[in-house]
Amino acid sequence: MTDPSTSTSPAAVTTDVLVVGSGPAGASAVLFLATYGTSALLITKYGRLSDTPRAHITNQRTMETLRDMGLEDRLMSEATPWEYMGNTTFCTSLAGEELGRIPSWGTDTVRHADYELQSPTTMLDAPQTITEPLLVQAAQDRGARVRFDTEYLSHVQDDEGVTTTVRDRLSGAEYTIRSKYLIGADGAHSMVAADLDLPFEGPGPSPGR
Repeated sequence: MTDPSTSTSPAAVTTDVLVVGSGPAGASAVLFLATYGTSALLITKYGRLSDTPRAHITNQRTMETLRDMGLEDRLMSEATPWEYMGNTTFCTSLAGEELGRIPSWGTDTVRHADYELQSPTTMLDAPQTITEPLLVQAAQDRGARVRFDTEYLSHVQDDEGVTTTVRDRLSGAEYTIRSKYLIGADGAHSMVAADLDLPFEGPGPSPGR
């Protein structure tokens, strides 16, 4: 394989911004970029968007940004509304004895008005299985490009931009993407962050996740 830092051949793909990772951070980034007219390409090593209901609490500040993007009403129609988010319940198991419950997410009568006074938007229960397709589809509708089964391998930065080497996981072919900027939104085990030797604080992600 040719070293991208020394190769003079043109990149196979060019874009203003390359976003690695199709989770909420990556999908939001490519949506905002496309909305404001920036050429953006999102890649993910997976063949589909999230199929597990993670990160389901969508707070008011997030809803404000989606309102700006014109997506608030659509998300509200698909998610569990604020008034049904009621309580956090503590049980010995999913079907076991209930040990207690507390009002959560501002649904308690005493706290409800505080949330309503702070924003025209509300919280929602919208897991990634709902939000990711919504964000990515809207980004594509606004001109962003998306490549599934495309695995980030490495990148080299220079004075003019970034050359990123990726692998097509279906064919095994490796090629380069040239961009002005690279966004690493590839999760807690980010390879982009590792290649940049960025420091992390805290216990880190659980093994295997």
